[in-house]
Amino acid sequence: MASPHPDDSLLLIRCPSCSQRFKVGEDLRERTVECGGCEHRFKINDEVIVRTKKFYPGERSGPALNRFQRVPLHGGGETQTAFKQMRYGNMPDPAVLEPASPQRIIAGAVGVAGMAFMALLLMFGGNRGGMLDGMVFSSRLLMAAFACLVGVLALVYANPKARLKAMSVGLLLVAGLMAVPFFFTTGSVPLEQQGKGSLAIPTASETKAGDKDAEGTEDAEIVALRIRIGTGPLVSEIEKLAREDSSQRAMGLWLRGLDNNNKLLVRDYILRVTNADPTSHLYPREGGDYLMVVTRISQTLQELSALAAAIGPTERIYPDISVIEVQVRNENFVEGSLQKLSDKDDPAFYDLNKRELESIDLQRVERAVQRLGGAEPKIYRADISRKLIELLSDDSVTFKGTICSALAVWAEEPGPAGQAALTEVKRLMLANQEVPREIVVLVVKERNPGIIPLLETLWKQNPTHWESLYGDYGPAVEPSLLKAFPETEGMLRYSAVRLLGRVGGADSLPVLETVSGVTDPELRVLIEQAQRSIRSRAGQ
Repeated sequence: MASPHPDDSLLLIRCPSCSQRFKVGEDLRERTVECGGCEHRFKINDEVIVRTKKFYPGERSGPALNRFQRVPLHGGGETQTAFKQMRYGNMPDPAVLEPASPQRIIAGAVGVAGMAFMALLLMFGGNRGGMLDGMVFSSRLLMAAFACLVGVLALVYANPKARLKAMSVGLLLVAGLMAVPFFFTTGSVPLEQQGKGSLAIPTASETKAGDKDAEGTEDAEIVALRIRIGTGPLVSEIEKLAREDSSQRAMGLWLRGLDNNNKLLVRDYILRVTNADPTSHLYPREGGDYLMVVTRISQTLQELSALAAAIGPTERIYPDISVIEVQVRNENFVEGSLQKLSDKDDPAFYDLNKRELESIDLQRVERAVQRLGGAEPKIYRADISRKLIELLSDDSVTFKGTICSALAVWAEEPGPAGQAALTEVKRLMLANQEVPREIVVLVVKERNPGIIPLLETLWKQNPTHWESLYGDYGPAVEPSLLKAFPETEGMLRYSAVRLLGRVGGADSLPVLETVSGVTDPELRVLIEQAQRSIRSRAGQ
């Protein structure tokens, strides 16, 4: 009977080179064969025949079987292979592998920028009039320490992968920033103490011939006054101008009783009316007083005193130390009742708004001008007109169109208002600035002939905007129109024809006849209308 397993008579062999298994016939035992996988030639014997019966290490010889050993082998001369146990490392922190987030990058940049800004502020903020002028050394050091703390924390937060390196860089920046207050000490003296005990160099007027005892007494009084006012900053500014050989002056305003809330208004007013250098500064003094050093001005002490009258009355002028004592009236800075200021039927309306025009606060002045522009001029017409003209001539005023609208109501015809407005138009045109329409309206209303060439220039630049005002002046503009007519074209010629029809006379008819044959139908209609208007006025 045939075996149910025909492969039982075959030998299962393994290639000693590549360990590939094959089945061969029994007749190939002890014969040399070639591996079909690696082409290695070997002899079929018990070493390559794979036994189906299990066996254990040690039962058969063979170096390849040593990797399956369970117990150490002794002797035999075979090379033993050492094995090490595999160990896994700890799971790394995801923050180390992931890139820094935008928030961290921004935080680091802000931290470094903040420290740099603080360094610049400590270097240059202590100059006269600067943000840190008058801040003592300890306060500056505290500001630097706070900036350092915030900056280092931001750097450490921004660098989670290299916190030690970020801390090192932060400490270097801290060292540099904390050193700045020690080297830049300008303005570290409190403002109240600046100038205290600083004596000015006596001027020639103080050393003129006279009685020695009287002179000594006078000098002692001046020295005491300097110490009382604290004129150190003023003396420094005067000496600075002298070294520069400048023709400009530096003077002091001793502002007695100036309220802290009004000091910026006072400073801006003095800078505006004197055209002083912006470095002019207010120094607080004892008893609520202030010394304002007004530098690089051309006014005399008497002229500056007159300008300061809007702040308060002048108590005394000290020419020896270039100081004017002013008793400040803080009530001048308080705006009146809004209800009374706005009610035209109130008896106090005109009086209150007239006083508002004298205010040093330009915003209050502008509101008063707007209210008066809509009111009937019943009283104070001359006074209000004069003040409005003064404001129109002030280069620092920016609401001149509103002023001219009010002057058109309050000014008497003819008067200086038209001349002031004409001067302003010339100034604006020379400076290539926009001319408010209200200013030209005022000049045209007063029939000032000087506006005709200026209005013609404006009309040529923008005929649509200025045509009506040009025509409002009347027949006096006809010669200018006829002279410019041949050079006009397009929209400008349309406007010129309409203006001639409005203000032209008999001299305009021949000019219009020369262009009556144009092919443009719209222009031909305008010419015909203008001719009819002129003939109608002439009674033809």
